[in-house]
Amino acid sequence: MSEAARKRLLALESAGPFQTSDPADVRWLLCGRGRPVATGTSPYAVRVTDTEARVLFQDIESSRVVADERWEELGYEPAAYPWHEPAPNGLPRPDLSALRRSLVPEELERYRVAGRDARDAFVECLDRLRPESRELDATGELAGRLHARGFSTPVLLAGGETRAPVHRHPLPTAAPLGRFALLAVTAERDGLHVSMTRVVSFGPAPDDLRARVSAAAEVDAAVLAASRPGATLGELFDVLASVYAELGLPEEWRRHHQGGLTGYAGREIFATPGELAILPFACAVAWNPSVSGGGKSEDTALVTGDGVEVVTRTPELPELTTAAGIARPAIVEL
Repeated sequence: MSEAARKRLLALESAGPFQTSDPADVRWLLCGRGRPVATGTSPYAVRVTDTEARVLFQDIESSRVVADERWEELGYEPAAYPWHEPAPNGLPRPDLSALRRSLVPEELERYRVAGRDARDAFVECLDRLRPESRELDATGELAGRLHARGFSTPVLLAGGETRAPVHRHPLPTAAPLGRFALLAVTAERDGLHVSMTRVVSFGPAPDDLRARVSAAAEVDAAVLAASRPGATLGELFDVLASVYAELGLPEEWRRHHQGGLTGYAGREIFATPGELAILPFACAVAWNPSVSGGGKSEDTALVTGDGVEVVTRTPELPELTTAAGIARPAIVEL
């Protein structure tokens, strides 16, 4: 049994008998295994009592489960039930979210590798973009490279010159990119979610777009610098709001969510005014400041007692120097 799996079962001993099919819980309990057939769902249920630790699954998945999942290595007994019947239950479902958000060394390392692979896929796809490329072409290029590296892509956004300045979540369309574009993704592998955004221009970027990206970067850098174990998400939201105000943009935080804790869900908890949830001793964050007109700054970072580590940083691409001293992505001029 892996160290992470052992710690999970030990932590759950005091919870009493339970069963959960929540996708984030299942992936956490199975140390990233339990890949779903349909993204965002869970075909499995984890059942833990004083005498058993089982993963329940539909019998039509038996061959794949035996070949791919190997749950017995984690201390779980695979248990099939007929696909046309509901999963056996009768046990309470616990709230595992607080345990799930705290990452162990094995998960931190998996996050580093996932961040590296996601950023590499992102950088590769940028060279394929052209002003005449459709937004759909841009997300297709990115998705293909991520899927080849074992990721699923629950969030894929692309907004070109006409749509990125208007929509905070530009779902891709057949519109051409034009002079510039915003490309964003949340990708998942082994249960862990990685988010990042980059803004590109074809030729020199417009001055107003530079200013908006720079403003978002300052907010992003400030909240990253303030991210530390024990800080509440409400306190970190106050940092965001304060920097927006200092930049003369006091209402921008109202126009889009600002990100927060990430992990086995795309966002485990969003940063909102007064949110009391704290950053665990080791966790992941993905902040998401944005400025009307196409400015945005987003990466995934690990937060531990050693500081903040941006796992999706792309130093081979242009970066901005910020007042907080943390480099943030600049516009990539293609």
